[in-house]
Amino acid sequence: VLIDALPSVGKSYGVIEWAATTGNPLTVFTSRHDLFDQYEGWAKDQNLRYLTLPSFHKDCETANGDHGKSWQRRVLDTYEQTDLLPGEIHRRADDLFDEPLPCQQEGDCSYFEARDFDPAGFDVLIGHYRHAHVPERVEGRYIVFDEFPEGDFLAQYSPRTVSTAVSTYLATNDSLPFSYLKDLKESRRNPERKQAGIDWFEQYNPTLNRDVDGAVTAPSGDGHPEAPTMTYAILTAEDLANRWEYARLPDGRTAVVNPKDESLTVLNRPALNGAESVIALDGTPTVEKWRLMLGDDLRREAIMSDTEKQGYLRSTLGIRVVQTTVAANHYSGRSAISVTPDGDLVLFEGVRLRENIRPALITSKSALREYEENGLSEVVGETEHYGNLKGSNKFARTRVGIVAGSPHYGDDYIKRWSALAGESAQEAYDKDGVRLKGMAQDFGDYGNRILRGMRENEVLQAILRFGRDGGGATVYVHTAALPEWVEQDGVVPEIRPWPPGMDQILEAIRETGDREWRTSDITSRVSVSEQQVREHLHTLAEFGFVSYRREGRGYTWSDESLAEIGQRGHVRFSD
Repeated sequence: VLIDALPSVGKSYGVIEWAATTGNPLTVFTSRHDLFDQYEGWAKDQNLRYLTLPSFHKDCETANGDHGKSWQRRVLDTYEQTDLLPGEIHRRADDLFDEPLPCQQEGDCSYFEARDFDPAGFDVLIGHYRHAHVPERVEGRYIVFDEFPEGDFLAQYSPRTVSTAVSTYLATNDSLPFSYLKDLKESRRNPERKQAGIDWFEQYNPTLNRDVDGAVTAPSGDGHPEAPTMTYAILTAEDLANRWEYARLPDGRTAVVNPKDESLTVLNRPALNGAESVIALDGTPTVEKWRLMLGDDLRREAIMSDTEKQGYLRSTLGIRVVQTTVAANHYSGRSAISVTPDGDLVLFEGVRLRENIRPALITSKSALREYEENGLSEVVGETEHYGNLKGSNKFARTRVGIVAGSPHYGDDYIKRWSALAGESAQEAYDKDGVRLKGMAQDFGDYGNRILRGMRENEVLQAILRFGRDGGGATVYVHTAALPEWVEQDGVVPEIRPWPPGMDQILEAIRETGDREWRTSDITSRVSVSEQQVREHLHTLAEFGFVSYRREGRGYTWSDESLAEIGQRGHVRFSD
């Protein structure tokens, strides 16, 4: 069951309370160590016996640096570059390093000692999503996944990795009826040769066991433990309508091939058959992705209707959403080129002046870099990027926030997740053959569900990071990518950066120290022309910051509200 419940309703704490009430054994899988600590505290408060599952990086003395930085780097490089598992690295240390690991010199590594326990001795087990692949942590227990494990069950292999791994595997398994990678790809178009390859796997490796020996001993260093999986996936993949390729593997996994670069993605769904039940918790779920991970029999239970969500957001959480644009503003990935730091920083400054406080900012990593290069610290307070929001309470007491732009991880992201379901997502075009962009983007029914999960749902997650302590917040949202049910204040502002030379004029006005001045008083202090001075002063008058009257052959200007003026530009809110 997928529990669809907005953040702050207490769903995470609720599962610990449920375990204490029922006495049933619980295993919680989540993303970060600070969330582990949170669950530990709740379990302790409920007098439950709990254990945080061991971590290779934390509990292995070689990996955590207890035996020196040199050994730590060697082990972690091997782990990251070979895709070998911690147990495989320890067992094959002699082959990999020509000697055992330091943590094995006087008995077993502490990491493996920590893994040797009886789960029945604990009411609550707490671990990372990847621990779900260990049957002992699952069997006979009630399982909870707290938030979606975005990339933790996806293995993505570059074209070079696939090419070298498959070529090495074919070269070291002479009985396979293919000589090289190109031969393998061409053979899958031939029914007889394709079946011959499938027959070989059914005889020699029916469950696609990892080729650890090949990964460790291949002379070229090009072996890979998942080479059998890559080889079988390429052999059996079927074409989708958008030219992506899709394969169902005999062990229940799925794999897809990107036609643009022939990179390969494998969805490693955890085996949960031995669990008593499985609960997924998500404040803004993409149901299709959850079903890919947990199975098509997943049932969604929404705690609130859209109307109730609207009331909860506004009345219970006290969140006021102010939308500042009708554009999608895709501010991540290749779409980050649409970031407009000049105009956006004017908006941020306008929010600061309007609210009389430095707002916090959530946006993409690439947008943050652009803003920081243009003086972001002068107008906002704390910042965070979309990729670091899961479970975060960083802005729980923040009363004014800005969410700038929406995440968009590219067309391939949408096509990849759709392909994993055997669906063909394709971009749409208008009647003139121009691709639909921004909020009009269209990838078909299934693809659009992935798009909205990537974009609208993530924007909502960002909004809900603010004011989580119950004190409420006003959140300015600089994107139109919001779920339809979110009630917005119709405050789409006019954002006008000051033209070149305006900064000199504003400084010159301050230097006069007077409430009134003549045009010539300003012209004598700046490097811009007299005509530009007049034009800029009339712009200030248009916005009500100054007034003027004609006297003689020129104008006398008066300060009306220059103390409220932004240094970067002007924001006119429609309310």
